[in-house]
Amino acid sequence: MAQSRLLAALVLLVVSGWSWASPVRAQTFEEVFQVSGIPVDATAADAVAAREQALLDGQLEGLRRLLRRLVPATDHARLPAVGPGQIQGYVANFEIADERVASNQYLARLTVRYEPDAVRELLQSAALPYAETVSVPVVVLPVYRTAGAPRLWPDDNPWWQAWADNLDSERLLRLVLPLGDLEDMATVTADGAMAGDTVALATLTHRYAADDVLVVVATPRGSGDADPGGQASADGAAALELEVRRSGIGQANPPETLVARPGETLEDLMAEAVVGLQDSLDERWKSANLLRYDQAGTMVVDIPIARLSDWVEVSRGLEGLSEVDQVDVTMFARDNVRARIGYIGDQVGLEAALGRLGLALSREGESWLLLPMAESRSRGEPASATSTSF
Repeated sequence: MAQSRLLAALVLLVVSGWSWASPVRAQTFEEVFQVSGIPVDATAADAVAAREQALLDGQLEGLRRLLRRLVPATDHARLPAVGPGQIQGYVANFEIADERVASNQYLARLTVRYEPDAVRELLQSAALPYAETVSVPVVVLPVYRTAGAPRLWPDDNPWWQAWADNLDSERLLRLVLPLGDLEDMATVTADGAMAGDTVALATLTHRYAADDVLVVVATPRGSGDADPGGQASADGAAALELEVRRSGIGQANPPETLVARPGETLEDLMAEAVVGLQDSLDERWKSANLLRYDQAGTMVVDIPIARLSDWVEVSRGLEGLSEVDQVDVTMFARDNVRARIGYIGDQVGLEAALGRLGLALSREGESWLLLPMAESRSRGEPASATSTSF
């Protein structure tokens, strides 16, 4: 299949101003720095040597995938090279599945977990910006529209199958395909999804602990599949018209049409569209959450508390933020903690990071307060009205 095409124009309107108001799902470093399903296949003089070579190749390939996951595509050409003699310094542990051994061949699939600090140091030494923040899940509803009734759920929906076959669950922007079971089918129909049925889509969002729903409508053109008034491509090649809608804004981008390259089938084109949409969405997420170590700052904040557990919860949250590299308590009182926060990037980026914890900065006189979002809004405007999201 031909190399995937980015569909940046298609997702631009849909993701512009994406607020991601819900806190990001708690992620362990192990999850963010884990690469799964790495196929390995090596042949050597004997099975033992083949296994050693396969495991080495898999760990190197996993690190390459991880670096590409964290770093924006515009900087992939500058990714540092790690040789076979260095890889053990980056690997925390690994698991083996689907192992098959012959006299001189070894095949398996690996899951490799990398050392977060070692990977960060590698990227920082190369002066590469990167992101490691994982989004709240976003539900994808693939609607396949032809001259008949639009199709949503898995039965007789090739567009759904393309998503099921090509969805990458380890990207920083976590897209989720619903189960497509009886409960889902009873919740929303294809027509309801296209019409933006807010109640149905909100119910689906709640079921999957998601932040929003993307309705991705695919209409075949020139593939021999009748469509509602559309035109085939000029040369009769298979084509696919795509439209992306967000339930949260009730707005859609103008459709974009992908035309098959020579030798591509409609199935190939749908698979390429799925990968291209994920690439574009993921790149915009990374751009909004980059850690830039060439910028840093400090801020002293007062954190009102009612009990010790309030501070413990806030402290743990701050320590889990990639954007926060230091928290020093300068004063601890019964109802207030004053802390100096050292952060990476600028203040706007810090505000976005705090928002993922459900916290917001608020100015009160000469002091900065760190408050729950609802309480911050009740006191007035947040520290910055500038959105750091899409």
